[in-house]
Amino acid sequence: MQNHGLKRSLRFFDVTCLGINSVIGAGIFLLPGQISGLAGRNAVWVFVVCGILCFAIALCFAEMGGMYHATGGAYLYTREAFGPFAGFLVGWMMWLSSIIGWASVASGFSLYAGYFLPTGHLWVSNALTTLLIGGLSAMNYFGVKPGSSIINFFTVGKLLSLLIFVGVGVFFIQGNHFLAATEYREWQTIPYRGNFHAAIIMAFYAYTGFEFIAVPAGEMQHPRRDIPRVLLFVLMIATGLFVIIQIVAAGTFPALASSDRPLADAAQHFMGKAGGILIGAGALFSIGGINAGIALTSPRSLYVLSVDGFLPRIFSRLHRTHRTPYWAIVLNAGLTLILTRPSQFEGCMSC
Repeated sequence: MQNHGLKRSLRFFDVTCLGINSVIGAGIFLLPGQISGLAGRNAVWVFVVCGILCFAIALCFAEMGGMYHATGGAYLYTREAFGPFAGFLVGWMMWLSSIIGWASVASGFSLYAGYFLPTGHLWVSNALTTLLIGGLSAMNYFGVKPGSSIINFFTVGKLLSLLIFVGVGVFFIQGNHFLAATEYREWQTIPYRGNFHAAIIMAFYAYTGFEFIAVPAGEMQHPRRDIPRVLLFVLMIATGLFVIIQIVAAGTFPALASSDRPLADAAQHFMGKAGGILIGAGALFSIGGINAGIALTSPRSLYVLSVDGFLPRIFSRLHRTHRTPYWAIVLNAGLTLILTRPSQFEGCMSC
């Protein structure tokens, strides 16, 4: 496979941050309470089981990632294994889902940031969403390195907030708080085994994203070496962190199972108002990181479909100086802005 003229700028650290950012997203800030309500004291084992299942899938991606060094990820692997038509279906679905997903999380970023702004006017939220999508697209227009740098920034920011949550909260764990989750489940009529299985399915949401690590392989310095290592490393780090976060949240906050903002409420419970602000900022970093990750990977999915002739060739053109698929980036940003509806995200989050 050829590189098609893309500039190989992503180092191992950049690929690692891309992976961590893709997997450790908004899910871990929202799911511990619901998982605790479903699985009770055994909620911690939900992430262990889910991590093992995802590890098996990641091994397949790692094997394929060690064989190819071109842009495409799952699209490329499917095309080589099952033919162009199957590859097109996977690539098309990946691109469409990334645009829809970006429109949603971009709206979510502006809505969440609204809690930190002095005004609640709708135009402020709309302006922030437009600036976010336009700014991230511009950074990727000027090179993959600026795009990855903003991902690194968001990744470090959210990891710091989560590590502070764990590092401080571990000293406030009380064994009797774990019993509260079991008491919460006493009124439920669904059998325990069914609840545990439902919790595993829900936990998969927290792990989604690792499949996008291989998409910008054509812009990595050593994709065949880095992709397998990063995939396995990220899943191990994510699983360990998810387990510890679940333990700290359940051991410090007895009302975890009934909380809509489990980590923020738990942090506020043992650190006061500053703890809630810390986790709120961490969630904002997390949502911002998801936006940055999609801004980098989504145009590459469009680009590779154009390279293989499934879409107009204009979207495979590379900037003479920056070596980025600039028309793909422009179209991606435009469609995302059209699909962005803050009110729809807010309604979805309240469901």
